[in-house]
Order: sequence, then C-alpha cells, then structure tokens
Amino acid sequence: MQAFIEKEAKEKAKEIRLKADEEYEIEKASTVRLETAAIDTTYEQKLKKASLAQQITKSTIGNKTRLRILGEKDQILNQIFDDAEAELKKITQDKEKYKPILVGLIEEGALTLLEAKISIKVRKQDLDISKEAVSEATRNYEDKTKGKIEISVNKDEFLSKDIAGGVVVTNETGKIEVDNTLEERLKILSEEALPALRLEFHIIINRLKPIQPNDLYVSCTIFDSKGNITAVSKKYPKMQFLKENHLYPRDLRKIDTSSIDVIPMIMIRSSNAILVNLLYIKAIIKKNSVMVFDTSNPEVASKLGIFMYDLEQKLKSSSSPSLPYEFRALESILVSIMSYLEAEIKLYINSCGMILSELEDEVYRKKLQELLIRSKQLSSFHQKAVLIRNVLEDLLENDEDLAGMYLSDPKKKPVDDHVSKSKDIVDEQVNENLNNYEDLEMILESYYRQCDEFVQQAGSLLNDIKATEDIVNIILDANRNSLMLFELKVTVYTLGITIATLIPAFYGMNLKNYIENSNYGFGAVVVFSILQGMVFTWFNFKKLHKVQKLTILGTNSNPKKKVITPYKSTINRDSSFLHKLFFGSGSYRKKKYHWPNKSEKDLIWKMINDDKSRK
Repeated sequence: MQAFIEKEAKEKAKEIRLKADEEYEIEKASTVRLETAAIDTTYEQKLKKASLAQQITKSTIGNKTRLRILGEKDQILNQIFDDAEAELKKITQDKEKYKPILVGLIEEGALTLLEAKISIKVRKQDLDISKEAVSEATRNYEDKTKGKIEISVNKDEFLSKDIAGGVVVTNETGKIEVDNTLEERLKILSEEALPALRLEFHIIINRLKPIQPNDLYVSCTIFDSKGNITAVSKKYPKMQFLKENHLYPRDLRKIDTSSIDVIPMIMIRSSNAILVNLLYIKAIIKKNSVMVFDTSNPEVASKLGIFMYDLEQKLKSSSSPSLPYEFRALESILVSIMSYLEAEIKLYINSCGMILSELEDEVYRKKLQELLIRSKQLSSFHQKAVLIRNVLEDLLENDEDLAGMYLSDPKKKPVDDHVSKSKDIVDEQVNENLNNYEDLEMILESYYRQCDEFVQQAGSLLNDIKATEDIVNIILDANRNSLMLFELKVTVYTLGITIATLIPAFYGMNLKNYIENSNYGFGAVVVFSILQGMVFTWFNFKKLHKVQKLTILGTNSNPKKKVITPYKSTINRDSSFLHKLFFGSGSYRKKKYHWPNKSEKDLIWKMINDDKSRK
C-alpha cells in the first residue's frame, strides 16, 4: 500500500513538474516576444527621430544657402547699375558720343513741354557743346512738329559738376521742369529693366511692393499645392474672404494689412486652416494652398519677397516627401523668421560689443548715446524673440493644437476612460496618437531651441549693457564727487584767506587804534591774521573730513580712537598738523612695520606646525 501511494505521488509530482515547465516555456516565449517587439519599436522611433532631425537640418542649411544666393544676386544687380553709372561718366568725356545724346535729351524735353520758348540748364563744362546741340535739336523739333521754337541756354545757373551729365528743360515761366539728366534717365531705365533682369536671374522677390491699407479689401499672394503662384496681390472683399475661408471677423486683426504690430501667434481654425502672424509674415496655411498677405511697410517688403521665393522653392522641392504640405509651409515660415532673428542678434552682438569694449578704455559721451540707442533696439528685439518662443512653447504643450495642425491627415482626439472601451484599447490609442505627433513636435522643438538661444544671447547682452551702465554711473558719480570736493576745498581756502584779511582791513581804517605807533603792531597783526585764517581753515577741513567718513548707514558709527603718543616730538606733531591742513587727513609718510626677530619666528613656525598636525 505504501509503495502504491509513493508511486502515485511521484507520478503526480512528475505531471505537475511537466505542466509547470510547459507553462514556463510558454510564458518565457511570450515575454521574449513582447520585449523584442518593444525594443524594435523603440529603435524604430529613434531612427524616425534621427531621420526627421536630419531632414530638418538639411532643409535649414538649404534655406540658408538659398537666402545667401538671393543676397548675392541682389548685389550683382546693384553692381550692374553702379557700373552703368560709371560708364555714363566716361561717355560724357567723349564729345563725339556725348553730343547726339545731348541733342536727343533736349529734343525729348521740348516735345514733352510743347511750348514756343524753353530754356535748358547744363553743367558748366558742357556750355560749349550745348550750344551746338541746341541748334541741331531746334531743327529736329521743327521738322517733326512743323512749328517754331526758341531754345536758350541758362548761363546764370548750372547743374552740379558731380553729376554724369544731361540737361534740365524748363518752360518760359520756369514753373514746369523736365529732368533729363543722365542719372534720372538711368533711374527710369532701371525701374523698367529691373523686372527683366530679375527674370533672367529667376528672381521674383522685388515684384512685391508695399500696398496701401484698405478697410474693404484684403490683399494676398496665393500658392497652390504644387508651389506655383496662382495670384499676386489679389484683392478680396473682407466679408467674402471670411465666408470662403470659414474665419471669424476677429481673425482679420491678425492677418490684415496694417502697419500696427500684433502679438505673434499661430492659431488653428477647426482643422480647416492655420493662421500665422510672426513678425513680418502674415499667412493662412491650408492643406493644399498658402495665402501670404501683403504688407504696407516698405522696409519689410523686400524681406517678404525673399520669403515668398523661398516658400515657392520649398513647396516645389521633393527633398522632404514624408512631410505634409502644411508642415513644409510652416517650416519655411519658421526658417525665414529664425534667419531674420539670427541676422539681427549678430548685428547687435557686433555693434554693442564694439561699443562696450571702447567704453572699457575711456568713457565717451557719443558712445554712451550710441549704447542707449542700441540698448533700446536690443530690448525691442528681445521682447519679440521672447514672444515667438512663447508661441512655439504653447503649441508644444497643447495636444489639441498639435492635432489640429494635421490638415492633410486629421488626427482624432484620444478617447476618454468613460467611453465603453477597455482600458488597454484606450491606452493603445492614446499612445498611438501621441506618437503620431512626433514629426510635428520635432520641427517645433528644433526651432524652439533655436529661438530660445537667441533669447538667451539677447538677455546676456542686455545684462552686459546694464552692468556697463552701472559702472559708468559709478565712475561719473565719483568724478562728480571729486569735483564737488575740489570746489569745497577751494571754498574753504578762500574763506580762510578772507578771514585772514579781515583784521588787516580793520587795521587799515583811518581811525585811531593806538597801535600804529607801536614797533610790534605790524608783526602782531600779520601773525594774528595768519593764525586766525589757519584756525578757520583747519576747523572747516575737520568738518569736511567728517562728511567724507560717513558710512553706508549715513553716520560714522565706529570712529577710530586717536592714540596719543606723548613721546612724539613736537616737530612731528607740527608737520602732521600742517600736512592735514593742506593735503587732508591721509598718511603723509610710509608706515613702519615691525619685523619679527629669531625667537618670534620660531614661535610662529611652531604654531603653524601644530595646526598642520591637528589637521
């Protein structure tokens, strides 16, 4: 019976062991599979982040390169017109080439005025050649108009000798004037030829011109889904524009053409559009189009034109095909803004740094004025950079705004716990939605860090300027106090001399004083006057020294006790008194120090060694 029970127990134990081993293997395989999937997911996310960061960096470098190319092309255009002006000055030196040009300019001015009598003004050195040109221009005019004309050269008033050449034609009364100088003709030609030259360079930036604000219309340039410009400065009635784009009337404040600066913002409108207002860029981003609103400020019109060119290239480019259309447009806006902020902060760092370094050597009034102007400009820049950084920070902290910015592929909000779904499904959906924001978060985070760096640099520079201003104020206060002290000393000496001359003044009166016949009268008066002046001077300097020794609390709470040395000689006491009287209370001789003898040195070394042994 005992053997049977043992056999049954062993079989049961074996069965339990086999079942446990089987469950262990199943659990182990499941755990390994889950951990492997988690590791794969983690590395896939890291790879995606690295790839997105690489794309952002590549895009930023490409945008900066394009902006640099635009700047170089603009410099080339300016150089073309500068060279043309230099060539015009060379032409006027050759009379054979300059004469027909002068004839044509005079004839054109006459045809413009169409009057019987006109006069021309030329440079003084062109007076001789202008007489020949006038006769030929008169014949040409009469042949073309079949009328008479009298053209005279003004010999009393000439054009500036610094201009290239040309004429100014006026009517008989002198009230109507036609400027036909070579500089003016070149300016007109540049305005007409500039669009053609820019098309040769594939540049569209300076077609954009500032417009006048209008209460009835909004003006904008539209880009389609392929990056092509479908409308330039197109005007829409405001109410029609609001209805077509599903906007509120209050949204017009943020995008309307105006010279008034509005606080920077990026706003989402019900998965339909993204409203952007950052510095000089006001735009509406949709899933298949971008509207960039015109500006009324001539200073930012060129910057806005450069941005439009960059936006066109960015939307047409296929370097980031994984990014949706709206993200590429938003990234182009952020790149333009960050490039502007970077250029501004570099300008302030260089200019303010140079002024601060010069103020370290010597304080100039002109440099202080420049520093004040730069400080105000830098404070304004710092405020703008902080506002832009706050806009990006608010976007990163708001999941609803991040979800609303997906216009091409709208993201659904995470399902709440009270919905009739299991907790595992809810958590899985939440994690999936959060992971889907990573590409947008990476873009915003990258430019947030860049903007934060500009804010830190501007803040650090403002602190340096503030510290320099405080030091300069301390120096100026010290100089002012020194001047006041010098003035007080002069006043004290003047008062002492005045008091010293008081007794001789009394003595010089034509009245009997009973000492004029004394042999010691003159000497006594002189000595008494000098002593009286010295006493008053000493007394006033003593009061002045008390004022100088005031503590921070305003009172001399710890006055030093005078140590009376009876063995001090009378000569030393007198010399000390005279030194204090004329040069102040400072020490007039070097202090004598007592050097330790051999026994005192041994005692000091013993004390030092005892301290070392305790340590």
